[in-house]
Amino acid sequence: FNVATVVASSSNSIDANATSLQITFSHGGKSLIKVTDDGWGIEKSQLDLAIRSHSTSKLKRNDLENIRTLGFRGEALSSISAVSKLVLRSKAKGEKEAAELTATNGKLLEIRPAALQQGTVVEINDLFFSTPARLKFLRSDRVETQAIYDVVKRQALVNPEVGFFLQEVGKNKEKVFLDLPPEKGEDMFLKRIQAILSADFSENSIEIASRREGYSVFGQISLPTNTVSSTANQYFFVNGRPLKDKQLNGALKAAYFDFIGKGRHPSAVIYLWCSLDLIDVNVHPMKSEVRFKSPSDVRSLIVRCVNEAFIQNGLKSNKLLSSRISKSFSPPTEKSIWRIDEPLNIFDKQKNENEIGQKSFSNENSWSSGKIDGNNNRDNEGAENFRLGLAKAQVHLNYILAQTKDGLVIVDQHAAHERITYEKLKLNFINKRTESQSLLLPEIIELASSEHEVILEAAEQLKEIGFEIENFGDSAICVRGVPALITTSDLKSLINEIIDEILTTGATVSIDNRIDAILSRIACHGSIRLGRSLNAAEMNALLRSIETTPFSAQCNHGRPTFVELKLNDIEKLFGRK
Repeated sequence: FNVATVVASSSNSIDANATSLQITFSHGGKSLIKVTDDGWGIEKSQLDLAIRSHSTSKLKRNDLENIRTLGFRGEALSSISAVSKLVLRSKAKGEKEAAELTATNGKLLEIRPAALQQGTVVEINDLFFSTPARLKFLRSDRVETQAIYDVVKRQALVNPEVGFFLQEVGKNKEKVFLDLPPEKGEDMFLKRIQAILSADFSENSIEIASRREGYSVFGQISLPTNTVSSTANQYFFVNGRPLKDKQLNGALKAAYFDFIGKGRHPSAVIYLWCSLDLIDVNVHPMKSEVRFKSPSDVRSLIVRCVNEAFIQNGLKSNKLLSSRISKSFSPPTEKSIWRIDEPLNIFDKQKNENEIGQKSFSNENSWSSGKIDGNNNRDNEGAENFRLGLAKAQVHLNYILAQTKDGLVIVDQHAAHERITYEKLKLNFINKRTESQSLLLPEIIELASSEHEVILEAAEQLKEIGFEIENFGDSAICVRGVPALITTSDLKSLINEIIDEILTTGATVSIDNRIDAILSRIACHGSIRLGRSLNAAEMNALLRSIETTPFSAQCNHGRPTFVELKLNDIEKLFGRK
């Protein structure tokens, strides 16, 4: 209830065109909630109407299909005053003096003159003081504080032109959660997003913007390589109204279906605007959900604009990963600095070889199971022509080091090739060009009875992507053909993984998404494996494929395919800057 109090009071302030909003609370809002704004205020003659049930000044007529304000029911202040000690102080524009109303348990005590320059102050003390049984149902102070912080953050994200100040006070406690000045200009939303969600989010996110059939959408979404374990960092707004809507969460999840692993979620701030006849906002007590006239249009709009943003920013790297790499190189301590008490005699061959052997400076030891590209004498020739530069080495038979015009790129060859293979499989399937290669010797695979039924039920779908599977008795199948892009020799393992994918997705996803999930599993088996040696031409061919393949900055499971270090960061590691 205290969270609802903050929502209602701040919504009223925004409806009153306030440019500054100050919120103070204590004990999670149980003992004090105070909201101060500089809006147009309430006229003294109407002050007592503000706490009457179903009394509102926001609907000029009975028109619930044309609601433009955040509040409109006229229930909040009356409900709040009924369970607390309320002080309502306000000065309307054009009036000479302010007035103050006090009420306890819903009963008006008095209205008297007050001192206030402009706007409104709503002060709620001792929530549920007369009904202690209801007070017990409130959560702990810490949980209620976090909830208040969350709702104010949402209001601040969607109203960047308003300044927000949120503070917790107490006997020995004073903590400022937000102190945000009003933003101005065309990029005011982006500035407010960065102020609240941090520069790390802004730098590792991409913008989305699209229009379709009466809807328009704008916002920022995290890179698929920058995900979290919950949906807590997903913020949706429709016509300036903060929402927690499962439809919108589901649409965003569908948009990221191909790009992140299971149990991971993107962070996002998404603003949606539409004409008033396309939504119904009067469907939830807290107004935190809306009903769309055409939910499928909204879902397809979000999915489409997210995919378009990924295509346009396909090779944007995650700077947080680069930062982690830089931080992993700690500066040498005094104890770790090598000291040479006397000059090294470079003509003493035996001594020189011993020193080198002890300090592991040989190429073999330094690069482990990797190898050095023999073209290193042409260090940066042509590197400026390619986003991912030119391959210089393969490390541990899985990581490609490439030199770019202004830095270094480290590529996971398996993850990168997995994404490339997956996108080829999808494109072939969409264009009905899926090629199947017949096996010289059909493979018989024994399965459990339940798995046997699952794979046979999906046989027609699998045929569309290149598999030729037949029944071979009560508990076995015969595989006569596989997709042409598959290079695996362990067909039984692949079939078992496909069965696992079918059982995992079940009926919870569409047929198209199920096929995509299966193609993802196939791509993993058809990709360059860990431990495979590549020559310079193969490594560079892989780099060029990454640059031209959609969504190739991450593999099918959401892991990055490459990380990038700028030359400036490398020079900082060595104290050159």
